[in-house]
Amino acid sequence: MTMASGLLQPPALWWLAALRQPQQALKWTLTQWQQVLRQARLLRLLGRLAEQISQAGLLDQVPPQVRRHLVAETRASRWQVGSLLWGLDRVADVLAGTPYARVLLKGAAYIGQGLSISAGRLPSDIDILVPLHALADAQTRLISAGWREPELDSHDQRYYRDWSHEVPPMQHPMVRMELDLHHNILPPVGHVQIDIHQLLTRLQPSRLQGWQVLHPEDQILHSAAHLFYDSELRHRLRDLVDLDGLFRQFVRTPESWSSLQQRAQTLHLGEPLALALHLCATWLDTPVPAPVLRLAVSEGLGRWQKVWLLPLLHSVLMPAPPDNAEPWHKSLASAVLLMRHHQRRLPLRLLVPHVLHKLRASKRSDA
Repeated sequence: MTMASGLLQPPALWWLAALRQPQQALKWTLTQWQQVLRQARLLRLLGRLAEQISQAGLLDQVPPQVRRHLVAETRASRWQVGSLLWGLDRVADVLAGTPYARVLLKGAAYIGQGLSISAGRLPSDIDILVPLHALADAQTRLISAGWREPELDSHDQRYYRDWSHEVPPMQHPMVRMELDLHHNILPPVGHVQIDIHQLLTRLQPSRLQGWQVLHPEDQILHSAAHLFYDSELRHRLRDLVDLDGLFRQFVRTPESWSSLQQRAQTLHLGEPLALALHLCATWLDTPVPAPVLRLAVSEGLGRWQKVWLLPLLHSVLMPAPPDNAEPWHKSLASAVLLMRHHQRRLPLRLLVPHVLHKLRASKRSDA
């Protein structure tokens, strides 16, 4: 099967090959290790690299100056993952016996399935989803168990109630991580609106009692949509590494590639899938069949998107050396993509008053 070529992989990403072939790290000089440690930590990929080296039995062959960093990052990652699992246990107890679906999302889902991309993660919050009709019940149960939402003004309350796909982040005095309670994977008023029932009818069990996960195809599409529609893109290379891992884990046959593309069209997520396939195949040498990549890009991206969007994404997602000041063209590209990010979340008639409100609130807080 002909695969998309990875020959165009940028030189700045040379060290990422060690995530799949950790023995390559044994060839690095101390100067190269210094660059890798700093950049991988900034991108939240150092724990992943450390786990790959450890699982390959190579940790003792790494220079001792480096080994200390890898061991420390591994311990931090495992402690964070343990905190997430402990928090999920508490939430599962609160929601036990409810008749509606309780779904793990993003990093929590990867950990809950024991996927390879969960090793070395540094989760900072817990993402779960319940159906919209069950949202009020879930909130009530969580609040009764000690979870609290932040104090919000009337505008922000309306933002979360009517415009967002999640409630305000909840905190508990006994749980280190915020809980993000979703009722959809994208905002209901955004550029792309997801019929969540299409996802809920294909749920699969996780390894954690009481929790389900999205169908593998929907996990891939959610990851792509989250990156390109629902995130600020600076320092988000880890999301592409996650997508590379999801493609490798779940999409291995011509039939599975065809099914994924059909699912993307059904959910109107052809664009983020095309962007993910293009960047993963080009940067990470993800084994995407060439016909699949051509079809995804031709169906998911228009002519002008190829002209302006792809270069901007290449500029902003490409990591720079930590000590280098950000060049002006990258700052400009980041600003353009940030505007696109907000426009994807809210239509202009809602976005303008929302931005004005945030600016006023920021001025009041600075006063």
